[in-house]
Amino acid sequence: MSHARDSARPLEPPNFRGGSPPAGRDPLATVLRRLRWPVVILWVAAVVILHPFASGLSNVTNYNTTADLPPSAPSTRVVTLEQEAQHSDVDVDQAVVVFANGKRLTAGDLAEVASARAAVKHLVGRVGGLGAPGAPQRSADGQADQFTANVTSQPANEANIDNSAVQAIRQVASEAASRAGNGLQVAVTGSAAEEAATGSGNLSLLLIRALVIVMVILLLVYRSPVLWLFPLLGAVGGIVVAQAGAHALANAGLTVSTLSSALLVGLVLGAGTNYALLLIHRYRQELRRNATTEGAMVIALRRTVPTLVASAATVIISMLCLLAARSASLHGFGPVGAVSIASALIAEITLLPAILLVVGRKVFWPWIPRNGDAGREESRVWSGIGARVARHPARVTVVTVLLLGAACAGLATLYTNGNPVDQIKGDPPSVAGAQLVAEHYPAGELDPLVILTPPDRAGAAAAAARAIPGVDTVTPGTPVEGYDSFAVITSVPPYGSQGTVTIKDLRQRLDQDAPGSLVGGDPAMQYDAAQAAHRDELVLIPLVLAVILIVIIVLLRAIVAPVMLVAAAALSFGASLGLSTLLWRYGLGYKGVEAPLPLYIFVFLAALGVDYNIFLSARIREESRQLGLRRGTLRALGVTGGVITAAGLIMAACLGDLIALPAVSTAQVAMAIAIGVLLDTLLVRTVLVPASLLTAGERVWWPSRSARPGQRGTETAGRLDPRPRLAPHHIGDSHERP
Repeated sequence: MSHARDSARPLEPPNFRGGSPPAGRDPLATVLRRLRWPVVILWVAAVVILHPFASGLSNVTNYNTTADLPPSAPSTRVVTLEQEAQHSDVDVDQAVVVFANGKRLTAGDLAEVASARAAVKHLVGRVGGLGAPGAPQRSADGQADQFTANVTSQPANEANIDNSAVQAIRQVASEAASRAGNGLQVAVTGSAAEEAATGSGNLSLLLIRALVIVMVILLLVYRSPVLWLFPLLGAVGGIVVAQAGAHALANAGLTVSTLSSALLVGLVLGAGTNYALLLIHRYRQELRRNATTEGAMVIALRRTVPTLVASAATVIISMLCLLAARSASLHGFGPVGAVSIASALIAEITLLPAILLVVGRKVFWPWIPRNGDAGREESRVWSGIGARVARHPARVTVVTVLLLGAACAGLATLYTNGNPVDQIKGDPPSVAGAQLVAEHYPAGELDPLVILTPPDRAGAAAAAARAIPGVDTVTPGTPVEGYDSFAVITSVPPYGSQGTVTIKDLRQRLDQDAPGSLVGGDPAMQYDAAQAAHRDELVLIPLVLAVILIVIIVLLRAIVAPVMLVAAAALSFGASLGLSTLLWRYGLGYKGVEAPLPLYIFVFLAALGVDYNIFLSARIREESRQLGLRRGTLRALGVTGGVITAAGLIMAACLGDLIALPAVSTAQVAMAIAIGVLLDTLLVRTVLVPASLLTAGERVWWPSRSARPGQRGTETAGRLDPRPRLAPHHIGDSHERP
């Protein structure tokens, strides 16, 4: 990066106990000098106080499928009634133990099934969360037998299914199959085994891994064994504050899903490091022009904070638009995302400057910037790219749009799939067990629908359910809070299009024949989540784009350029999701996406994509006033290219780190965001935005007055007056205009 390649000389290792130089004449410099230690101490105290609340976020996180449901959905009501009937917040999942032989089971096989069931019953009370097994159920073809056992987690929202229970059941079943010795297959599946396979991941390990990735990138950027630490300290402080804030939001009634709590870490770390990059880059420039660190920091803050606040405000307002979502997880993620960005911003413009002032210039060792040092501010690489783009901007714009449009074609392969088995990476035993059950039992055996009906309409409800095409069996269950219940097993795949038709027909028929009945169960929950996601897409996508457009119009005081930037962000999102879909389907073999995920991806990419474009376009706007649009664009791209690209790489790395989490849905969101950030950083911002602005010409700033080409203020002979000018809307990594 160009800002790291300056002309400073390597110096001796610093002595961090040395004092600071006296403050400059600016009163704010004196304030910064006096407050540096109090600010650091205040942040340390805040982290210590808030850490218990931050670490307790997992205790209030909703790991269940209900996180994606609107509160008014029928399936949500069924879950609520079932939990009220249990008089606790326990979460009960089923472990299904299935035996099959590829032919009719022998008496010896059935004896081993009975032996395994007895052994599981013997484990009750010895293995945490394990309930008594149910009666064996033979398949219609006589080739398989199965029994179930409940596995309870306490409390439900911790989703801490006791893996030891599933493992103990697997051990017992495996021993029984080995004793049979005739090729008897056995597997443990069901929701308990699926939860054990996916889990929630280790967020502490995630944070450590992300910190290492960012550390490596910062070391490459700054080439300093010291400087990389301080942006990370600010980001970690922001994470603690954000997690404590999310904990408070969850206690206030908002849903914080597994995906939200995972994204929070990557979002704060990525955004916080981005803000730190821009601030440190400007601070480093000012140290070459100021005798005191306080004076340099004053100017750096005055130049960067307005842009950082505008950038953060764009993302925060976009996140708050999610409050209009029906999906509980999306509705809750809006405030969580807003708190995350706000925490990152506050940490990096308060804690980071205080630490930098405490340490002094030596933080940049061994390349310490001194007052009067010369340094190249424009990147040769990005200046060269800009020059090539400027030669034929219209042609470059057309080619880039066509390439992104071609990538959007991948959206044709996108389809939703709520089957929990397909959310498990690889081919663990739970997946093999589900396939074994599907071969010998009705398609909906593992995921039955649940009907709750008023007792006086129970007969009519059962008759109506049996008359629906796609229903295999209707079995009475235990009454729930004044309702009679039935388990409905479908003969069609419960999560496919046929299952959707069955759910819709069942609800319509019950509304006619047994009013007041409710249809729930996992397949119905996925159907309701998909319906809520479809509605949210129609409302939130236009709303977010409109809000972003308004923010950029206010920032740039123009209309044409903001419209072009928002259009570029929308095109970038479509291309990113299209490429991601192709990767999921043909590269990794994932079977569709959960319905709410495209909206998560859209909000991230739309907000973050415009976020980076704000840095570039604001600088282009400023430089164009002095140099004209063409030269101003090239100048802005050369100066901002390195730092913004590093920021994009860090954001992509932080969010891409989530790919390692066990759930397919989280990995899909992480992949799409990482691909989108890289695409936006390396193609959209670098090529499309400059080319399209140059193609449009000076009219991009309409209705504001056009820039006055050729005016260069007090620049002479290509050199800049080093005296600083405090100007509004100055991009964070820029040099001073005279």
